[in-house]
Amino acid sequence: MSEFRLIQVADVHLGAGQSHHLDNWLKILDWIARERPDLVVANGDLVMGDPDNEADHAFARAQMGRLVVPCRYLPGNHDIGDNIIAGNMPKRVDDTRRARFVRHFGEERWAFAAAGWGFVGINAQLLGSNGQSAEAEQWQWLEKALAGFAGLPIALFLHKPLFLDHPSEPDYEDPTLRQSCLDSGSRAQLIGLCQRGGVRLVSAGHKHQTRFFSLDNIYYLWGPSTACVNGPPTALHWGAREVGFIDFRFRHGGTFEHRVVGGDFLFRHESYMRKFAVAKP
Repeated sequence: MSEFRLIQVADVHLGAGQSHHLDNWLKILDWIARERPDLVVANGDLVMGDPDNEADHAFARAQMGRLVVPCRYLPGNHDIGDNIIAGNMPKRVDDTRRARFVRHFGEERWAFAAAGWGFVGINAQLLGSNGQSAEAEQWQWLEKALAGFAGLPIALFLHKPLFLDHPSEPDYEDPTLRQSCLDSGSRAQLIGLCQRGGVRLVSAGHKHQTRFFSLDNIYYLWGPSTACVNGPPTALHWGAREVGFIDFRFRHGGTFEHRVVGGDFLFRHESYMRKFAVAKP
């Protein structure tokens, strides 16, 4: 295989009996059926909002099952709960929520090779778990996975960005900012592994913003949400407030191309308006 075409969709936020955001997903299904990429990566927050809503998990899985190409799944904070150390949501990651996600989607991490690249996906919600055994198991698994791709460029996928401004930034006191990325300890450990293991690309979601930059020989991408943009226009943002998904093409020799797709045909839902509507007496 000389080229491997991978589509990253993130933050699709699908809910049983809730039509908002579903319109965009149906359009994406049609697009993928026409384009026939090699793989879709669903990069977290597949369910609408509540990690304990069984019906939403079942609905999201049924919708993802309509894809005509293979898909690999990773959990986000709305799927299995927020991070223990850096999270903000009342519901935090635990074994029960992880087991529900795996029961519906079959996996929470993965690794494979294609077109001269190694591809690794990890459960970002486990990072900074304050001692959960599943986190230690994932760190050991990740070290082995990276070592197994020795000599190959590696693309790493996870739900949350590693940092907002710089790897050296401290953990934020503001809980909204703190939950936006990994805690400083997990970040340092992960970046160290990436640098030693040959990771060339780190692709995340979570922020419902599109942002691309490079630092210390690693490309960092924030994929947009397929569902909506978050926060009012006046809120602090690091990337572009747009909806869409990323179309990757990986090639032998360590090269890749990417483009953001969907801005011209997806509906740009504004999630903060819905929150106002719910709060209105």
